[in-house]
Amino acid sequence: MRRFIPAVAFALLASSSALADDHALAEFYGKRTVTIAVGFSPGGNYDLYARLVSRHIGKHIPGNPTVIVQNMPGAGSRRLANTLANIGPHDGTMIGLPNQGIAMDQALGTEGVKFDARKFNWIGSPVEDNNVFWGWHANPVKTIEDAQRREFVVGATGPGSPTTYYPRIMNELLGTKFKVVSGYPGSNELDVAIERGEVGGRVVSWTSLKITSDWIKTGKAIVMLQFGLRKTAELPKVRMLQDLATNPKHREIFEFLCLVPAMGRPFFMPAGVPAERVAAIRQAFAATMKDPGFLEDARRARLDVEPLTGEAIAEVVARKFNAPEDVRAVGKKVME
Repeated sequence: MRRFIPAVAFALLASSSALADDHALAEFYGKRTVTIAVGFSPGGNYDLYARLVSRHIGKHIPGNPTVIVQNMPGAGSRRLANTLANIGPHDGTMIGLPNQGIAMDQALGTEGVKFDARKFNWIGSPVEDNNVFWGWHANPVKTIEDAQRREFVVGATGPGSPTTYYPRIMNELLGTKFKVVSGYPGSNELDVAIERGEVGGRVVSWTSLKITSDWIKTGKAIVMLQFGLRKTAELPKVRMLQDLATNPKHREIFEFLCLVPAMGRPFFMPAGVPAERVAAIRQAFAATMKDPGFLEDARRARLDVEPLTGEAIAEVVARKFNAPEDVRAVGKKVME
């Protein structure tokens, strides 16, 4: 009995403390608006995920705050990351959704980085979305082996983009003959260029390819390769970039570059946010990923939901910084 009474007292104390914490969180968030800042213009894949999450996460946050989306494009999402890291707010009312390559920018010493992605409080991602390389059905190049024998014109946006560095690394290490034509403003312009025959194909996220056209269903888009840490369930027969490596070092380089799509659509909060508010938003995000209303809205929008935890994203970030120096040097070269 003497042992039992202190144990009960401790349990009651812990319970009352948890209730007090919940009350404080509800008191804080119930009086505020939470903003999800997206590092892209409206209408794209990142923006769609941000707005999908914003419609449902509020009911899972203590105090049920209103959640809005703010677009903050610029400098490959470095503007967004720099703003949240250095200006904030750091009170738990601002969530960022940057380019999946934002941590790689820092790991490779990209100019304009004024943040430390290792210190971000990663919340989670609604999807682990592989990139894919695909070609237009009328193009004679149908496989990577075909591209090793004849030139293939690839459309791209510019340096630092997967549309550029994946073809470049394949040219350097696999002997492909991709001719990269860059300067297209975005996905819409690239797709028009492919339909017109200006270029033969490009790199894009698998989700984006599926939801922006009927080219997969009609056979107009032929997926030749995928980039990520594991195959997407819908493409079990399409090889990964790592599968083409001819030696361990090349495989290490390929896996390093595939850490970019492994971030998915990474939501984060800046350093300095109180730990209990970070925990509350992480819990709310996890609950949202299982919310029937959220899942139904995602299905209607044709947006995949294969969530990653904040801890899993933090591990991917750490791998980028822990990669051998010679591997990072090759990554920096092809991304410049």
